[in-house]
Amino acid sequence: MSDLFISYHSADPLAHSFQIQLHEWAKKYWEFPTVSFHEQEPPVSFQSHNASGIRRRLRKEIKQAHQLLIVISRGTWQSEWADWEIAIAKQEDKQLLAAKLDSANISPLGLVDAEPIWIDPFDPVVLSQRKF
Repeated sequence: MSDLFISYHSADPLAHSFQIQLHEWAKKYWEFPTVSFHEQEPPVSFQSHNASGIRRRLRKEIKQAHQLLIVISRGTWQSEWADWEIAIAKQEDKQLLAAKLDSANISPLGLVDAEPIWIDPFDPVVLSQRKF
């Protein structure tokens, strides 16, 4: 179980660097939350039969996490997985956080009605707080 479920796009170099930074912060700051990561574009299509097992696992992880952070990269706005994760977080009444790594990135449609808390992804103190 993690405190913070992070949805990110590893093909984006900035998102990959952010993931590495999060691991460094977790080592450095004792109050930093435990994190789990999910790739917004896994090798399995969202609509495929093989995706059902992934969705079950992710639903369980989101349900057990305290918060969901959507890291918005260039391709996030097209990710069915990211929209689904947002919907599950809302359904499970999880605190939803969002962060743009680049101001030009477009938010996924699922965030429009979700009313996430927008955070600065480059500030470890923000992610160390349990409640916003």
